[in-house]
Amino acid sequence: MAGEKLLSETQCKNAKPKAKVYYLNDGGGLRLRCRPDGSRTWVFRYRINAKEKALGLGSYPVTTIAIARTKADENRNLIIAGNNPVAEKRANKVKKAISANQTFGAVAREWIKHNKEHWSTKHLNRNEGLIKLHLMPDLGRLPIAEIEESYLFTALKPVYDRGRKESARRARGIAAQIFAYGKDTHRCKGNPARDMADNSYFRKPQVQHLKAISQADVPSLVFELQKVGGEQRLKPQTVCALLLALYTGHRDHAIRGAKWGEIDFVNRDFIIPSGRMKSRRSHKVPLPEQAIEALKQLKPVTFKGLDSHVFASNAKMGYMSENTLRKALHRLGYEVTVHGFRSLLTDVLNENGFNPDAIERQLNHQEKNAVRGAYLRSEFENLRRPMMQWFADWCEGKAEGGVTNNVISMQGRK
Repeated sequence: MAGEKLLSETQCKNAKPKAKVYYLNDGGGLRLRCRPDGSRTWVFRYRINAKEKALGLGSYPVTTIAIARTKADENRNLIIAGNNPVAEKRANKVKKAISANQTFGAVAREWIKHNKEHWSTKHLNRNEGLIKLHLMPDLGRLPIAEIEESYLFTALKPVYDRGRKESARRARGIAAQIFAYGKDTHRCKGNPARDMADNSYFRKPQVQHLKAISQADVPSLVFELQKVGGEQRLKPQTVCALLLALYTGHRDHAIRGAKWGEIDFVNRDFIIPSGRMKSRRSHKVPLPEQAIEALKQLKPVTFKGLDSHVFASNAKMGYMSENTLRKALHRLGYEVTVHGFRSLLTDVLNENGFNPDAIERQLNHQEKNAVRGAYLRSEFENLRRPMMQWFADWCEGKAEGGVTNNVISMQGRK
């Protein structure tokens, strides 16, 4: 560029748009292209095999004169070495794209996309939340193949130390699945998260399970919910949710997230959509008279349209939290969990001779045999409805008998 007059910062800054594109030369093939719309771009012109080529080096003023000249020098060196700057630029873009696809964050996002159609909405949200909060900040931009067990330990130890022990353990389990997916897609060879499973620092303590409610205590619990719940300052939503969980034997998250549009008062059904079911299939739950009556009493309190929550609250998700029901039971003096209602229902109905398949269908347990599973999904509604009415009566201490040849004995109903 000897003898060539170089551009000044003032010339670049004061370059005005004209009717046609024009160039300001800086020498050595570097030029500032000025367009009619006012935009200015650095262009490096060179020859390869007697053919003239042009390479964009960035827009002005983001790319300053100094930066443009440095880039131009780098490309001149490529030409001297026998390389084509345009081809090099394309190759670097490919390398960057490949590199970006190799990070832990990229693999994690791909793993979610690959699996989310098989997950419930709750499961998807939990996985995404744990990844975003506990894994991405420290691991997201790192090449997945270079992550060691110590990196993961450093990321999760503060979470564990803050008292979020279960979150730390779950995040490690999710990381193990992400690394496994990375191995399957040939982006890493090891699984440091799986290696960390035996780390004593994160070891899960021996769980002391709360005992299930005894069968003898159930009528007293129902009485206290119906008569004493108000004295214990339990909200009507809480009382109704506990009764519905007891009368149906369903998981508390399916109960808590119920919407009024899922309650069919005419046919006496609770239809849980697939997005809120662990099985990812919708499930029809027959409702006994007691459950229908409890819901009718609650409707004036929380009904704001079919899409409103039955058990509405001020919680972030719009309905009551999982701790609400447990705390309510403890306030009434029962050191049990709502999930224990499921085993209670199973024990009582089996002991009284009800059809085991009808019981399994009521609880929506999954049948591993596909043919048998289809059969279970299509049958037993004629047995389940009277079975659940008998169970609700039993919960109130009113039921007698049981079944004979899988036909409900309705004697003793009041």
